[in-house]
Amino acid sequence: MKKTVSGHTALYAILGDPIAHAMSPVLMNSNFEQLGMDKVFLALKANLTDFHEIFPVLVKLGFEGFVFTMPVKEVAVSYMDELTQEAKIIGAINCAVRKDGKLIGSNTDSIGFWKAIQQANDAEKPIRKAFVLGCGGFSKAAIAQAAIQGVQEIVVANRFEETSFMESFHKFQTRLLAHIPTVRITLVDWIPETWKSILPTCDLVANGTPNGMADKGDLHQIFPFDSVSSDTIFFDAVYLPRETRFLKMARSRGHIGVEGLDLLVHQGAVSFWNYTEKEASPSVMKENILRFWNEQ
Repeated sequence: MKKTVSGHTALYAILGDPIAHAMSPVLMNSNFEQLGMDKVFLALKANLTDFHEIFPVLVKLGFEGFVFTMPVKEVAVSYMDELTQEAKIIGAINCAVRKDGKLIGSNTDSIGFWKAIQQANDAEKPIRKAFVLGCGGFSKAAIAQAAIQGVQEIVVANRFEETSFMESFHKFQTRLLAHIPTVRITLVDWIPETWKSILPTCDLVANGTPNGMADKGDLHQIFPFDSVSSDTIFFDAVYLPRETRFLKMARSRGHIGVEGLDLLVHQGAVSFWNYTEKEASPSVMKENILRFWNEQ
């Protein structure tokens, strides 16, 4: 029977701008339907100009949960009653759920990133040192979760000349070290030649930048692959294309490559649990996404 939305239907939404590309409605509505849940997930446009008007109205209307995407991940924090540990460290959230009258904010990108890495890590290789490209919203989530999981050293490569980058990074680093004082964070400039002395001891290389999205960018050309250990794991947060040229190059050299699509479905499964306290299969979520893309 086709699903009918009624006055009893629980409402959820992803907020951001742009929003038409968002995959959260596909992930969540597919699972709601498969489990026979009377819930609907919407995609709603909201940005830094109007978020303070839109979000309180949705809360008052009784929306049960939210996903936040760019550019509202940071501004949403101030509307939460409670934050999880990783959300406090990162200073940004991408998931919120109403529980006992309170809004609980979390960062499922953070947890989803680590779950995707561990699923691909067949040899259960210990990850003691990570090299993270970029320090935007996702990269901060990856850095925080790596530290929570016991990674001892994290090297972050970013362009030093970016406006207000240093101030933002140092605030994030201060929060991180306040929670996990044992982790060592090193910041290096976006000069690939200087990375060569660092990469041989890195167990994980993670691209958190948009370099490679829509097959645009030069990361696959400038990254010093010859300096990386043969068993280093590569991750790319970009999921369109599904296999970036950066990941393709790494895989051609025998490395394990973890796709942005894996992050997408693992963070989706964590968010689904937050909303429903029911397990969602990342592999089924991936099938749903691929089916949706094929039908477009």
